[in-house]
Amino acid sequence: MEVAARDMADMRWSLGEVDLCLAQLRQIPRAHRTTRDWARMARCASALDQKEEAAGFYSEVLKAQPNAAEALAATKDVSEKTHDGVAAVARCLALMRQFDYVGAGSELRRLGHRHRASARIVALQATCRFNLGEDRQARVLFEKAVAMDDALFDEMGAYTALLARMGDRLGVYSLGRRLLRADAARAEGWVAMARYLEMTGRAQDSLAVAWKAQALAPRLADAFLAEGSAQMAAASYADAATAFLRAHALAPSAYSYAVVVDALVRGERLKDAFVYAREAAELMPRHPAALAMVGSVLAHSAESADKAERLLVAALDLDQRNEAAVAALAALFVAAGRLPDAVALLERHLAEIPTDDMYTRYADVLTLANDLPGAAVSYAEALSINPENARARAGHDRVDRLMLPNASHESDDEEGEHPVESPMNSDFSDAL
Repeated sequence: MEVAARDMADMRWSLGEVDLCLAQLRQIPRAHRTTRDWARMARCASALDQKEEAAGFYSEVLKAQPNAAEALAATKDVSEKTHDGVAAVARCLALMRQFDYVGAGSELRRLGHRHRASARIVALQATCRFNLGEDRQARVLFEKAVAMDDALFDEMGAYTALLARMGDRLGVYSLGRRLLRADAARAEGWVAMARYLEMTGRAQDSLAVAWKAQALAPRLADAFLAEGSAQMAAASYADAATAFLRAHALAPSAYSYAVVVDALVRGERLKDAFVYAREAAELMPRHPAALAMVGSVLAHSAESADKAERLLVAALDLDQRNEAAVAALAALFVAAGRLPDAVALLERHLAEIPTDDMYTRYADVLTLANDLPGAAVSYAEALSINPENARARAGHDRVDRLMLPNASHESDDEEGEHPVESPMNSDFSDAL
């Protein structure tokens, strides 16, 4: 494959097709590229006016040939021209560390207008959108960044988490394969493969791959996030909380706060969960996910149900697509016996959040309201989106039995648990 890629690159270079030459050389795994490959890629990128990428390729040349005149001149020129851009990116990263994702995103957009936007700048914009819960916009930006540089590693942990949150197993797998082809010695590809294994029900295999990623990059927060997700899938909530807290200590973000709170709630460490949720709300007072975190924790106490409802409604006022807030508020209504309110809430948000989990929740509530035909349709819709949704499958089978005139009481007893979760055990991770 490498020989063929080099031969094709040579042909494209001789024809002056520098963009196609660069594309051919990108197919060679990073670890197998020669100094000649890096130099040719740098010249192609320079010809395409991709100055920052060219500087990166020339830097690889300098590792092998420290006195290469062409590479020294090129990196010096780019360094001088991009000094202001580098300083601007540093300011954006500082804003992100302060959880000011709106401000950072605005700065990055302006930076992209002033300078030719690089794949990294676009990926950072995507990460801001991801942490703001704007998943659709984040995905568009991540796809744009990868199209600009298919060997991009920056922010790929956030891209993996986004695809997993959206339930796109194929997308997670494809991303992992691309990253591993680019450089299997880096941890990002193994993080994506760990998430893919977890999403396909192979939690123990996922753990092994996450640990491999940690061995490759002991300070990569994404590797610990992958371990935490695998532990959650295995219902090992204490171990999941430990892994998530390690990730949070390495690189705190809105996303890491959300998964930490979820793991602590699942592990019935409600006081600790409230501490982190409140801290997130103080750092991000206008962030809908932070309000939803606090509301979801408070919903586990009957005494604070009214306050929880107010916070969850406020979160939805800020973001109608906040699935965590919808789930927690619906569970709160069910626990209070307000089934019509729960049905109306879920109906109102289904158009904005048409996920298999949302259809499953809606069907659960319709079952409790004795609207069995409607529940059957909603369970079927959930299964059409995700055929492996075990909760939707069990609910659909149960409704089928309830609608049969000869259904036995014994069957009802066997499946007698309510399919809708109460606020005491609501699945906050559905929206993570």
